[in-house]
Amino acid sequence: MFFRKILTLTVLMIPCMGLHAQTAFPDHCGAAPLPFAPIEVKHPIDSSCGLRGGPGSAANSQLQNTVKNNFCAGAGNRQPEVVTVQSLVDLQRKTTIPSGHGREPASRAPLQALGEGKLVRIKAFVYEAHHADLGSGESVNCQGGTELDNDVHIALVAQATDQECQSVTAEISPHFRPDSWNVIGHDEKYNTNTRLYTPDPTIEAKLKGHPFRITGQLFFDASHQVCPCGVKCAPVRASLWEIHPVYAIEVCAPGTPCDENKDADWIAFDKWWAGNPAPGPAPVRRPPHRHVPHEGNPHAHAPTRTPG
Repeated sequence: MFFRKILTLTVLMIPCMGLHAQTAFPDHCGAAPLPFAPIEVKHPIDSSCGLRGGPGSAANSQLQNTVKNNFCAGAGNRQPEVVTVQSLVDLQRKTTIPSGHGREPASRAPLQALGEGKLVRIKAFVYEAHHADLGSGESVNCQGGTELDNDVHIALVAQATDQECQSVTAEISPHFRPDSWNVIGHDEKYNTNTRLYTPDPTIEAKLKGHPFRITGQLFFDASHQVCPCGVKCAPVRASLWEIHPVYAIEVCAPGTPCDENKDADWIAFDKWWAGNPAPGPAPVRRPPHRHVPHEGNPHAHAPTRTPG
């Protein structure tokens, strides 16, 4: 009950934090710095796009944006709760809140009761990653169309051999995004003329086959509908419950059991990447394809490949 009261107060306070300057994004959580402050990088979007995102967005969308922009779920040194791909799929089955573009709820209280706003941690493999909404932009990021204006979408799977339709999502916000984290989005290169994404074999080989530990806020993306294996829809994902925004990214240290509860088993991604990691197993070749934008007409950018 105490946690729920604190969470409700936090969600109510987030919009107020930006009232004095909607065009500025806070670089702190009260007196505490952002979770990744030692490696944060300031970007133009940090001074031009506030917590509520695009001011012209619907009220329900702006409310969801304030939750998407919550970097403070770990305030007070709270310990993350361990989740798994399967537990997020199970949580989806318990969720009855309607979802879909334009159907974002007017109250997040039912989602908070299910866990939205908790600090969580997951161990998983990267299936793919890309800078989402390039060209079209997204409300939460004030419709900016460039790479540095948009989230890095990461599809996470329980096993390295799993399909994308078995995945859950983690999203790295563009706000104060570290340079090394931005590179993860280069797993797929975007062609502005064809609007197709093509996997980069060099980055794919380095990211694939390594267990990742990702920490952040548990969030329900009510702008989509769930799209698991066996269903013809997009974007493919097994749960709308995701880690958004991401607070920390780590990679399993060689020679360790990759225990998600043991910090000694993990290396911060920025340090791991700076060490020029050796390639993992050769990734499965994926042809150029499109990603459905987070907002707008989903049929306008339908995938050119079979989900999975």
